Amino acid sequence: MTRVEVYVDPSCPWAWITTRWLKEVAPRRDLELGWCSFCIEIRDDYGVSPAIAPERRDAAMAAHALSHRALRVFEAARAEAGAAAAGDAVFDALLTAWGHRFFARGAVRDESILTGCVDTCGLDRALLRAADDDAWDAPITGAMTVAYTFGGEKTQTPTIVVRDDPPHGFKGPVMAPAPTGDAAVALWDALMVLSREPGVFEFTRPRANRPLPPPAG
Repeated sequence: MTRVEVYVDPSCPWAWITTRWLKEVAPRRDLELGWCSFCIEIRDDYGVSPAIAPERRDAAMAAHALSHRALRVFEAARAEAGAAAAGDAVFDALLTAWGHRFFARGAVRDESILTGCVDTCGLDRALLRAADDDAWDAPITGAMTVAYTFGGEKTQTPTIVVRDDPPHGFKGPVMAPAPTGDAAVALWDALMVLSREPGVFEFTRPRANRPLPPPAG
């Protein structure tokens, strides 16, 4: 199997779409998905990107702050799980529980989401204390350093690293909606051709669609 690391900020709807697409592709391309922290709040020095419209800045900053707290809990749960595979599994479960709550229509984005994620995954609520413990920023920033290496300095989320020989990676893909079925796999195959070519640096176009999350399931 090929290990594929996904660097994701849970508050980013584009990243959430990509994670759901990858979970569909993984069994059809023998991918072992590894889930890694990426914190927009840390990347933006606890501010907000100038690209965010003024009327959305407060909401964006609040979402990024809540997501940062969630990542601390995710990393604490990973550490408690022990083995790498178990850590990936618990991170995956928490991220999935988070996404179905955070991106639900009319969702109330507050601390209750964190509690709900921990409860849904059958974890001890004592893990919630990690949300206020900045010691858990160390594994987050460590993961971000890897993301910067493959996606570029101050890269965005998602960033993907494919542990081939040699390893390669990229920022994205950013899409809405993500393809499904055979088209989902075809997109992955195409991205692997581009990602393995060291002379390809960018491939962008306007974001024509809103990042509407896929249905729960």
